[in-house]
Amino acid sequence: MKSIYFLIAFCFAISPLTAQYTPDPWMRDEGTLDGFVVDSQYFTMVTDANLRDQPGTNSKVLAKLPIGTSLKIVAVSEEMYTQRGIVLPWVKVSASLPDGSKEGFIWGGFLALAHVQTPDEEYMPNRGVLYLTGVVAHDTSKHEITVQVRASKGGKELAKTEFTTTGDLSYYPSFGVDYSPFQGVKALLYVNYYYPACGYPSGDNLLFWKENGELAKVLETSSVSDGGVYYSSEQYVLPNDKGGIGNHVLVVKDEAEFEENGGDLVVNKQTYQITLYKWTGKKLTKVKSLK
Repeated sequence: MKSIYFLIAFCFAISPLTAQYTPDPWMRDEGTLDGFVVDSQYFTMVTDANLRDQPGTNSKVLAKLPIGTSLKIVAVSEEMYTQRGIVLPWVKVSASLPDGSKEGFIWGGFLALAHVQTPDEEYMPNRGVLYLTGVVAHDTSKHEITVQVRASKGGKELAKTEFTTTGDLSYYPSFGVDYSPFQGVKALLYVNYYYPACGYPSGDNLLFWKENGELAKVLETSSVSDGGVYYSSEQYVLPNDKGGIGNHVLVVKDEAEFEENGGDLVVNKQTYQITLYKWTGKKLTKVKSLK
């Protein structure tokens, strides 16, 4: 029975971000399965989002909201809007603007599902930068979502990228920032959209924000498990992590299958693979794999 409980716990453990040290709390954020919750804080993920007097694209525009505008959810409308396969409600919000707060409606697809706010402090790398992520498209036939990640400061967009990964609209993000040293890179971002249950694959995406301003996904790993049957887990090892190598990323893949023996689940097959990637200053290139 202990083995069964371990496997159930493992289904949840393989999903979050992969860092081997304890980051500062501000460096990580988690989305939620609960949807838009009244009184919770969100940020606009797009530039010049329309704040309207009523739900719907034909209603009066009260204000244009810059990227990174802080919002408090006042109510969630029953009226839905669809764009690029994303079906989400209109939400009533209170927006924090330079001349005070203003209430109105905004489509839920314009809100970031997770954010990381860099403290605006002296000597802090990228001080004051707000990182945002959300889903901008959904392909039900392929079980894929298109994820967008943006960096902003003071209502201005600094960088943006989008990419496709495994998931649907029930998936929610783990999001984080790191500063492991790579040539010409000023920040690392982790974006993992996942569903916390066995049998649901998740993709953990590693992004580099380069000194030239480009934000790009450089690597994706995947993890999935089915309690009592198998698991497959891939984790990054970065230069700052124990066992890390300067200017390189190690990906450690651990796979196992289980069988029942005398009422307990035991491993009948387990494999490991380590893949080494080198950062050239422009992209990650695979160096070798060891099993």
